[in-house]
Amino acid sequence: MDTNSFKNRIDNLNFKEIKHKVHYYLTRNHYSTLLIHLGLMGILGAIILYVFFYIYLPSTTNHDTTITVPDLNKMKIEEVQSFLEKRDLRYEIADTSYNPKYPPLSVLQQNPAKNSTVKINRKIYLTINSETPPKTRIPQIIDFPYTSATTQLENVKLKIGEKEFVKNSAKNVVLEIAVKDKKYTKADLEKGVYIPQGTPVKLFIAEGRSNDGFKIDNFIGQSGEDAKLVMEGSGLDVEVHYKKVEGKDIGIVISQKPSAGSRVIVGQKVELWIAAAYD
Repeated sequence: MDTNSFKNRIDNLNFKEIKHKVHYYLTRNHYSTLLIHLGLMGILGAIILYVFFYIYLPSTTNHDTTITVPDLNKMKIEEVQSFLEKRDLRYEIADTSYNPKYPPLSVLQQNPAKNSTVKINRKIYLTINSETPPKTRIPQIIDFPYTSATTQLENVKLKIGEKEFVKNSAKNVVLEIAVKDKKYTKADLEKGVYIPQGTPVKLFIAEGRSNDGFKIDNFIGQSGEDAKLVMEGSGLDVEVHYKKVEGKDIGIVISQKPSAGSRVIVGQKVELWIAAAYD
């Protein structure tokens, strides 16, 4: 196309008509065009949301992949990390406490609990047993019955140590205590004696012996350990038998000889039958 021909075509254009058509489109068709654009944007937004929630998000959060939380009870903290990593789990120490029955720096509690179902890479929050036990006050247990005294000691996380029976007219009453060979009186305990939790406390217990004999109590249904201690505190020679019995709590006395109410004397042999685990 030569220059003159192109110039002739430009001259023949009706700019007034073009201007009129543009004005018509921008005014008369403005709202319909806007609706079309909004519709397209809505469709595009729906596609983006679908891809994000049903394709991208599940693939990044392991939506359909779960794992059972293992039991970490009493496991040392240095073992926990590698143990959980092999199972695609993580951990965080949330708190510390103290339990004398657990090794130092071992797991006391976990959240989520064992056998819970969680997503892979879930964080397990742990409560760890303190390496240094906190101190606690020894309760005033002198002149208290043995069972009451031991309960109070266990409540403040102290261990029941050696038991020594002392000739005394009382029966199964704590006369004195000792910690690491140091004895403490009732006055000492009332002032306040603090020792680390988990420390064994030795108990000096009144035998309550009598040469005239006495009637034996009914121990059936009681704790075998407590029954044995009471009998020994009365100067009796206790022989324990364990028997598997279905439907009975483990460690409970199910039978005794002599029977309750029988008269016995110091040094006499008595027998207890205690419930054992039923397979």
